[in-house]
Amino acid sequence: MEKQSIPQSDAGMMLPAENPLGTDGFEFVEFTAPTADGIAALKMLFSQMGFAEIAQHKHKQVWLYRQGDINFIVNGEPQSQASGFATVHGASVNAMAFRVEDASVALDYAAAQGAKPCPPQAGPMELNIPAIYGIGDSLIYLVDRYGDHDIYEVDFTYYPDAAARLVAKDAGLLVIDHLTHNVERGHMDHWHSFMKTSPILKRSAILISKAK
Repeated sequence: MEKQSIPQSDAGMMLPAENPLGTDGFEFVEFTAPTADGIAALKMLFSQMGFAEIAQHKHKQVWLYRQGDINFIVNGEPQSQASGFATVHGASVNAMAFRVEDASVALDYAAAQGAKPCPPQAGPMELNIPAIYGIGDSLIYLVDRYGDHDIYEVDFTYYPDAAARLVAKDAGLLVIDHLTHNVERGHMDHWHSFMKTSPILKRSAILISKAK
């Protein structure tokens, strides 16, 4: 069976010099934990914050939480990038996704600037979303399918009462303003340089701070 790829626009398109990747905000933030109890704790926390669990991955232990235009993914799938990341880092953000004008163009440009592309992570009949490696081997996905026809329609099954869940849980949060990375001592200069030169992160509100 073939993997499905996100539709791409004209590869020869011209993007503004001040935004060469065509970034358009955050699509999702993905969380993981090393144990079932840790995954349950994440799900409870997000519920308490007003996020509604509205869908589950069709083939994996992965859940979609939403509030406003914010998407949180909880990934408890064994033998995955998320589980490996959780083994090293504990409960954490193992991936995030940026909305971009054209994912293929964005990936090529990022790689040309020194970003390291990630090999495809998708299984059979799943969306193959381009990604590069970020801090601590986290993943930064590049998504050019969002809005009315988003990426979740292919890989997730929405609950019948998803709309009602969103209304019942809503606490008024609308969008992600910014994210912060904590890095290990001794790695600040490396990742500061990465942030300064990354065409993705220069256009996004991401801060880094030194872990104690």
